[in-house]
Amino acid sequence: MPHSAIVTFTARPIEEILEHRGSRDWRLDAGRARYFEYLVCTQNRHNPGFRTPAAPHRAAFLIGRISGVTQSSERPDRWLIEINEYLECNLPNIWAKSGHLRYPVWYTTLEELGIDLNTLPPFRPLPPASGWGFAEIANVPLIAPDQRSARRQPREGRPRAPHPAGGPDAWDRLDAILGQIDRIPDLPGPFDPRDWDERGLPR
Repeated sequence: MPHSAIVTFTARPIEEILEHRGSRDWRLDAGRARYFEYLVCTQNRHNPGFRTPAAPHRAAFLIGRISGVTQSSERPDRWLIEINEYLECNLPNIWAKSGHLRYPVWYTTLEELGIDLNTLPPFRPLPPASGWGFAEIANVPLIAPDQRSARRQPREGRPRAPHPAGGPDAWDRLDAILGQIDRIPDLPGPFDPRDWDERGLPR
């Protein structure tokens, strides 16, 4: 079965793509792109204004597993093709197989590109995003159920615990997340068809 792929002709180097966790600022059909499996980044060395790329012109230098397509935070008419795993490669003239498309996004398959993943290095997970990595999250104290009412206090009235490993602004970020959660209206109590005894056990 063919493996669907989106090819981008990008001037960004691999370091920037990994930093942004995908290839960004593209005009594309987001609804269609979300169903594709792989992102293949090919190098455009003729577009100034970016960090100096290392890959040869038109060569594929990164293949990633697509995890989502999200709107650009800087340009609402553009999209970020997100990846959660990637491998580095150097496959010459992959973009040339597009027939020299003038538009820098191409919907195709790995088979049409002549790419066999079995001949390439294994995929690697992307490193944790800067700021809140897995280690920092693990060190943040959990909120016990009986502290829910305290969580709903106004931010300025909450007691402040020592800074977690995320840095001095980590609690501010956590407050911002909790503030968004607090905006979700509480659901009414669900109907429970079971009959419970005085010990809290089903009869």
